[in-house]
Amino acid sequence: MKLSNKTAGIALAVIILISLCISCAFMAAKQGYHEDELLTYNLANSSKQLGVDAQWNSPEDFNEYLAAGEHRFDYVNVYNNQVIDASHPPFYYALVHTVCSFFPGVFSRWLAFSVNVVMMAAALVLLFKIGKRVTDSNLYALIAAGGYAFSVACITTTIYLRMYATLTFFVLAFLYLTLVIYDRKNSVKITDYILMLVVVTLGILTQYYFILCAGLTGLVFLIFSIKEKSFKSLIFYIVTAVIGAGIALAIYPYIITNVLGGNRGFGSLKLDIDVITIFTYMVYKLFTYFEVLAKDMFLGQLWLLILCAVALIASQIYFRFVKKQRLPRKAWFVIVPGVVFFLGISFVSPFNSDRYVMASLPLISMMTTLGFARIFTLFKNERVRLVLPVSVVLVNALAFAVVRPYYVYGRTNLYQPKTKDCVFIGTAMMEWNKCIDKFMQYDSTMIAQTTEMSKTLFDELDAFASKRGVVTNGKIGAFAQSFMSNGDVDRKEFDSLQKLAKDEKLNGMSEVTVYISRLADEPTVIDAITQNTPLKNYELIQADREFEEFYNWYDYFVETESYCNVYRFYV
Repeated sequence: MKLSNKTAGIALAVIILISLCISCAFMAAKQGYHEDELLTYNLANSSKQLGVDAQWNSPEDFNEYLAAGEHRFDYVNVYNNQVIDASHPPFYYALVHTVCSFFPGVFSRWLAFSVNVVMMAAALVLLFKIGKRVTDSNLYALIAAGGYAFSVACITTTIYLRMYATLTFFVLAFLYLTLVIYDRKNSVKITDYILMLVVVTLGILTQYYFILCAGLTGLVFLIFSIKEKSFKSLIFYIVTAVIGAGIALAIYPYIITNVLGGNRGFGSLKLDIDVITIFTYMVYKLFTYFEVLAKDMFLGQLWLLILCAVALIASQIYFRFVKKQRLPRKAWFVIVPGVVFFLGISFVSPFNSDRYVMASLPLISMMTTLGFARIFTLFKNERVRLVLPVSVVLVNALAFAVVRPYYVYGRTNLYQPKTKDCVFIGTAMMEWNKCIDKFMQYDSTMIAQTTEMSKTLFDELDAFASKRGVVTNGKIGAFAQSFMSNGDVDRKEFDSLQKLAKDEKLNGMSEVTVYISRLADEPTVIDAITQNTPLKNYELIQADREFEEFYNWYDYFVETESYCNVYRFYV
C-alpha cells in the first residue's frame, strides 16, 4: 500500500494534532509539579530568594520566585542562574523565559508547556522524515511516527515541564541531518552543514546528553563513510560538529565543570561503596529502566517488552541467516543511538528516572515498529499487513486505559487548605521547592529548617533496596544522601526550630498547617512546636506515601505528592 506525499502529509498533521490534544488533556488534568518543573520557572525567570530560616513568605513572594517580572527578556539573568545552579546549560531556560516574558507576573503551567508543544510537533515531523529516509515508504514512516506520537512516552515527554522535549527535537534533528548528508555522499550542500552547526550548538546548550546521542550517531556515520570511501563528507561532518561544540563551549564555558565536577557531574559523588553493592545496584538500575520502558511503550507489562524484544531479535536472525537479507545500513542510524543511549544512560544516570532516556524513546519506538513491519513483509496478503497499523493504534489506545502517564499527579487533598497559614519544616536539601504551588494558596508560609535528620528514613530506604536485590551492606542511605546533596558544598544549613518560640505571628495563631519533610526528624519537629508555641494539639491531614508505591527511590524524593507528612496544629 503506497501513500502519496500529499496524503502522507495530511495524515501526519492529523497524527500530530491528535497527539498534542491528548497531551493538552493530561496537562489540564495535571495537579502538582515535579520539583524540577518548578525549578524550570525559577531558573528561567527570577533571581528572587525566599526566606528559609524561619521566615514568612507571601503568595506574592512565591509568584515572584517563579514568574517573569522585573527580569523580563533578561537573558543575562537566565545565564547567571544556570552558572549558579551548575547543572544544565541555558538555552532551554532562555526559551521558557522568552514565553514567560510576554506574560509578566504570571505563573502558569501552560507557558513552559507551549515550548514543549512546539518542540514535540517538530520532533514528530522529524521522526516521520527519518522513517521515510530509512524505509523509503510514506506508510511505514507514518506508522513509525504514529506509534510514538500516541504512546505514553510521547505524552509524558510533552507534559513534563523540563528540557527533554527540546532535547528530543535536537537529537532527532541531528539524526535527520546525518541521514541527509549520508544519502548525498560527497555532494552535500553547504546549507546542510550550516543547519548541522546550529543543531550541534543549540543541542549541547540544551542538555549535555545530546553529546552522547550525537556521538553515537556520528560513530555510525564514521563507520559507513569509511566503508563507502565518502571521505570528503566525513571530514566536513566532523569539522562542523567540532566547530559547533566549540561555539557552545565559547558561549557557555561552564560546560566542562558542569559535566566533570558540577551538581550532576562525575565529581559530585564521594562514596565508599562495596563492589558488590555497586554491581547489584547497577543491575537494579537497569531493571528499573526496563520497567520505565515497559510503562512508556508496552502497556506497563515487562513480560510484553521481553516478548517483543525476543520476537524482534529472532526475526532479524531469521532474515539475516535464513533469508540472507541484511538490515539496511540506514537502519543502524536508528538502532545504535536508540539502544546504546538507553542502556548507557541506564547505568550512568545520577538517578533512575524516565526523563534521562526520553530522547531515546522515539528511536526505540521506531525500531520496534519498523522491526515488526519487516516481519509482516513475510505475508503476501495486503489485508494481513494492515494488522500492523491497526495493532499500533489499538495498543496505544489501550495504554492510556491501563497506564497513568508520569507527572500528572492529582492524588492529594492539599489543594484544599485547612488553615489560612502554613509552616514548612525541612532540611538544607530545599525540600520546600516541590510544594511552592501549594504554598501560594495560603495567606503566608513560614519556611524553616532543622539540622536533625530523620533517624528512620535511610533504614527504610535500605530495606527498600534490599527487597529489590541490592546487596546494600548498610550503605544505600549514604549513597542516597550523596546524590541528594548533588556535591553541593555551598548549601546553607540552619537550625530554625529554636526561632519558633520567638515568632510573634506563629504564637498568635490558633491553628496552622505544618508540612514536615520526611528528611527531617518528625518527633523533634513536633516537640519543637508543641513545647514552644501555644499549638499543643495536632492531627494528620495527609500521610506521606510509602516507598512501595514507587518503582525506584528517586521518584520518592522528587514527586510532588510525597516526601512530607502534613498536620494541622491547633490550640
